[in-house]
Amino acid sequence: MFGRKPKSPADKVFKEACELYKKCDYSKAAELYRQAADLGSAEAMSDMGLLYYLGQGVPQVKQYAIEWWTKAAEAGEMKAQHNLGTAYASGEGVKQDFETARKWYEKSAAQGYYKSQYSLYHIYAEGLGVPVDTVKAASYLRQAADQMYPKAEKELGLLYISGEGVEASQREAVRWLKRAANHGDESALDVLKEIKD
Repeated sequence: MFGRKPKSPADKVFKEACELYKKCDYSKAAELYRQAADLGSAEAMSDMGLLYYLGQGVPQVKQYAIEWWTKAAEAGEMKAQHNLGTAYASGEGVKQDFETARKWYEKSAAQGYYKSQYSLYHIYAEGLGVPVDTVKAASYLRQAADQMYPKAEKELGLLYISGEGVEASQREAVRWLKRAANHGDESALDVLKEIKD
């Protein structure tokens, strides 16, 4: 077939594992995720980490979650990079280390993962392991908001009210808060009401 790359054995096994996971058959899903991971699927490695983190189909062992996420993250899987960053930021399963958290978040954010962009906003806004940089924080927040992430849209609206890292603008604040509300963040409506009062 022209223009179509044949699916690898890992892709096929991974897809089967995902189907079993959706059916809540976690034990069988875990077996297939492990097979796909052993065949080189970074997504399967990432999902094995999640299974160990949640204790679905396997014992809940945070250290195993970290090991699987590390393998997947080193293979470039953005969700594993994000999960690893979150583990280091929270100190869950590993020693808390904001510098390492930031490193993994940045790798994930560079691939466009909105949750990592949002996490980097907090890293720079709160000065977690780095000097506070409201402009850089706002830039990461904008990247996440541009992907229609309601939390980021609301937070960006609030930044336009306060003028932290951006030039204060009620018009922009209203625009982002409306977007957040339209994308499901009902608390953005409360802020909009306060602005209009």
